[in-house]
Amino acid sequence: MTSTNAPATPPDTLRRSLGLRSLTLAVVTSTIGSGWLFAPLYAARFAGPASLLAWLVGGVMAFGLALVFAELGSLVPSSGALAQIPLLSHGRWAGFIGGWCAWIAYLTLPTIEVLAMVQYLSSSLPWLTADGGQGQVLSATGLGVAVVLLVLMTWINLAGVSWLARWIDGLTSWKLVVPLLVSLTLMLTAGHWSNLSLHDAGQGAELAGVVSAIGGGGILFSLLGFRTAMDLAGEARNPQRNVPIAMGLGLGISLAIYLLLQLSFLVAVPPQALSQGWAVLQLSNHGGPLVAIAMGLGLGWVATLLLSDAVISPGATAMTYMGVSARVAWMMGRLELLPEALARLNRQAVPAVALLWSLGIGVVMLLGGPSWQRVVSFLTATLVIALAVGPVSLMALRHQLPRAPRAFRLPMAELLCPLTFMAASWAVQWCGRSALEGAIGLVVVPALLFGWQQRQRRRTLHAGCGSWWFAYLGGLLLIAELSGAQGPLPGGDAGQLLITAAFALVIFPIAVRARLPRASSEAQVGVELTP
Repeated sequence: MTSTNAPATPPDTLRRSLGLRSLTLAVVTSTIGSGWLFAPLYAARFAGPASLLAWLVGGVMAFGLALVFAELGSLVPSSGALAQIPLLSHGRWAGFIGGWCAWIAYLTLPTIEVLAMVQYLSSSLPWLTADGGQGQVLSATGLGVAVVLLVLMTWINLAGVSWLARWIDGLTSWKLVVPLLVSLTLMLTAGHWSNLSLHDAGQGAELAGVVSAIGGGGILFSLLGFRTAMDLAGEARNPQRNVPIAMGLGLGISLAIYLLLQLSFLVAVPPQALSQGWAVLQLSNHGGPLVAIAMGLGLGWVATLLLSDAVISPGATAMTYMGVSARVAWMMGRLELLPEALARLNRQAVPAVALLWSLGIGVVMLLGGPSWQRVVSFLTATLVIALAVGPVSLMALRHQLPRAPRAFRLPMAELLCPLTFMAASWAVQWCGRSALEGAIGLVVVPALLFGWQQRQRRRTLHAGCGSWWFAYLGGLLLIAELSGAQGPLPGGDAGQLLITAAFALVIFPIAVRARLPRASSEAQVGVELTP
């Protein structure tokens, strides 16, 4: 027993204190954030009533990825495993690329959620924003409020995972009730069911509108929160069992809520607002689309409820991702893919240095004034690039670690993994060419710098095993430049789908064969794996 006079020393491992309920609620609170306040409008603008189909397609794609990571999460139950898994199967270069994509996307998310909070609240507190010439930006006071919110979220995370779990449990219960109550109220009060038969000429249910809603309308952005259970696996009890179950339960609950919310939005829009079609629908005069509808229907109490939830929903999501981003950085520090200082834990077994880095970078990003709408496509592209390694690593690890225990084993993996990789490639393309260009630039340049730095330190890079990433990303960019509605190749959007599918199915077996001969011993941190 430790003496009461002995100085407390920071632990070197995370504490496993999260149960199935907390993991599931973490998935839900990561999935239902600012997306439920904005995505119904943007999805409807792209696809009209076919936005319901877009949510279903996006849900199928997210479930496919979740099933892949359910097996990977049961095999590698460590926090920050999105960096650990590609290193395990394909070496240091692939590990850096996969972890870097996840870390950058996670770093951005708390800032975007805080901006969503301020944007909604500015309808009642106009001094939070100012006219930036091309739209509203944070005022000096609004910036101060946003910084204080980020500091508060960091403080809660620094207190330990048990504190974080208590906050998540309480706030998520609220986040489940409010969307359901708002959806049912809007449908029963308005009920403009004829809106479901109104399609824009040349848009509506056409392929272009559906795929744009999935990538650029915030649908996939909203549904990729399932990975939070995996990123917290190092602090979960019985992670081999609980992580896969939490992914499936959390994603299923969230998708059902989003479908109901989108349906209620479609039938609550005043028909006169659709005189020129869904594509030019404007409902932001009162601080947000749902608030505008509620005010138009005379539902002041719903508007008040929405404004209060504009703090709680994005706030809980931001707080969760603040912790998740720190755990990805913590794992990358342990694996020496980022500076080792990021791997330090405080006395509450929390990656404190990584959390403070997340806070500092978040504050810097606030100064740049990004908006939810401007960055959602870029974030989705970056996240899906990080997740695209999952099907490749799963098949590689089936060869490298055939006897390692897996609480969940993906059925028909030889068929489902290539199809999931193909769907992820589609999702990246659907985010739009500019988002793809930005995401690839943010991946390739740091990856090349990392490679050069590793060579200078005479460290093994496993360049041959990780080089498939560059061929894959370069191919996606070339397809985006040459195909689609604006590209010189024939076939339009359907042609782009076919070309992307063929390219992904060619790259997939090449990427699997590029694996290490044996799973990397460097990556086996905090988990014992049987060859």
